[in-house]
Amino acid sequence: MSLRRRSSLLLLLRFSASSAEADLELVRGWPERPPGSAAKRLTLIRHAEALHNRDARQMPNYFTDGLGHTAAYWDSPLTPEGEQQARLLAGKLQFRQEVGSPQLVAVSPMTRTLQTASLAFPDIPEPAAGRAPLVRPPFVATSLARERIGNHSCDGRRERVALEGEFPHVDFSEVADGADEMWEHKEVEPDGMNSTACGARAGRLLAWLWRRPEPEIAVVSHWVFLSHLLRPHGFDDAFVQMGNAEMRFVTLQERAARPSSRSSSDSSSGPKQEL
Repeated sequence: MSLRRRSSLLLLLRFSASSAEADLELVRGWPERPPGSAAKRLTLIRHAEALHNRDARQMPNYFTDGLGHTAAYWDSPLTPEGEQQARLLAGKLQFRQEVGSPQLVAVSPMTRTLQTASLAFPDIPEPAAGRAPLVRPPFVATSLARERIGNHSCDGRRERVALEGEFPHVDFSEVADGADEMWEHKEVEPDGMNSTACGARAGRLLAWLWRRPEPEIAVVSHWVFLSHLLRPHGFDDAFVQMGNAEMRFVTLQERAARPSSRSSSDSSSGPKQEL
């Protein structure tokens, strides 16, 4: 077995490992954390406008002619409008960082998410006069945060070596070497918007984030994947529906223990008569 193939298999095994190390939940916003709390403040970011987003909106035949399945959209990049959206995100994030500045950016290893994250968290050590320097937090690419794997070529990943050359500030050690190891493993059952496999992967991402030492983490990902991440935790559609370059702020914490469904009086009074 080649070293590249072995690396891909090891990463797939890591992604399929059980995430039941802690019973985790997401809650809306960033409530105050008590001293010693292990809760993590997450900034969830959907990527800015990419080529397939623009063309799906503007081209009448995009869906009818199956253009989204063609190689032209493989790992599609941001449009100029998307790049501007990501730059505007940087200003919003600087304001928000007065509350909590991310110590880590966990990013899907797709071109559009890597571009969005890089523009939203710029590294400007020597800014113009009167402006504070900006220090980019560490970036880690993780395939756990990829879009739900369907049949649209925009969700296929370029080879890691190409991404490493274009984004040298990103740690790609969590991403399989070589070609896309996930493309053939579709996540479309029972349907694309309610994928059992994608939902399980979202749970594994939460477990991965929980094991990280950083208490403040930004996650740059994709809408369908983020909907699988949020919906199991009771968030309504208005919160889950995210436009390009939109953010949501949530806290990852251990789920509070629930009281037993049977009270002590129930357990001590013997069987009850059926009515």
